[in-house]
Amino acid sequence: MNIKYNTQELQSIMRSIYELTGIRFILFDDDCNKIISYPKNECAFCEAMRKYPATSRKCAISDRKAFKICRETDGPFLYKCHAGLAEASLALKENDRVVGYLMFGQMTDNPDKNALAKELIKYCADYGIDRGDVEESISEIKYTDNEKMLAAAKILEACMSYIMLKELITPENDRIFVDAKEYIEEHLSVPLEIYDIYSHLGISRTKLYEIFRKETGIGVSEYIRKRRMHKAKKLLKNTKKPVWEVAQEVGFEDYTYFSRVFKETYGKSPREIRKE
Repeated sequence: MNIKYNTQELQSIMRSIYELTGIRFILFDDDCNKIISYPKNECAFCEAMRKYPATSRKCAISDRKAFKICRETDGPFLYKCHAGLAEASLALKENDRVVGYLMFGQMTDNPDKNALAKELIKYCADYGIDRGDVEESISEIKYTDNEKMLAAAKILEACMSYIMLKELITPENDRIFVDAKEYIEEHLSVPLEIYDIYSHLGISRTKLYEIFRKETGIGVSEYIRKRRMHKAKKLLKNTKKPVWEVAQEVGFEDYTYFSRVFKETYGKSPREIRKE
């Protein structure tokens, strides 16, 4: 998937966050390749880790594991890397398709600098890393308590919403596909036939299906169902509307059928999602 990144604006956002919080943010593409970060360089300890093949591989595996979990979740994922430093990642999604990942780190939740140094030096020794390469860098690792980590995760989530709202990361889609998506979003609350879409766009049914298969990997009907469920989930989480009213707002007159489709999609009933 070809993706366009507004790197200048994205870096400006990262710089502003860093100046306020002192936390380094990194943007990866959908293949887990680093696009930009601020500050540009990693902390001295992580740079030392990247110099050695064994620990460098560990870093890459740790990132990919976190991103894999992010793909299946809606919010930030807080975790510790292979060396025990605290990080958080979040998948950037455009219509349920992952277009990149945001990460912040690397910090420690251990306030005892001496204990941290002892622990990390031992870890590095297990991989044949010379103590002199890491000892000084350990003292530069930032300490952040759990409360601040959670606050930073909220900032990460807010950044994701802003980035997608401002279209700072955009898949370079077929123009017809973009128009089709807009039409579908505007008609999620009413009965919507495939005929309505391709007639509105002035193309054939076959052409419409070809475009959706190319851009989403699924058919038009399945795409519409996913968008209805996505909107329903947001309404359940962010409003107090009764479930039956949410069902109607996403085009379902039959509440029972809506509940069944919702559970098939998310593995939980609408009421269970709301309780969370």
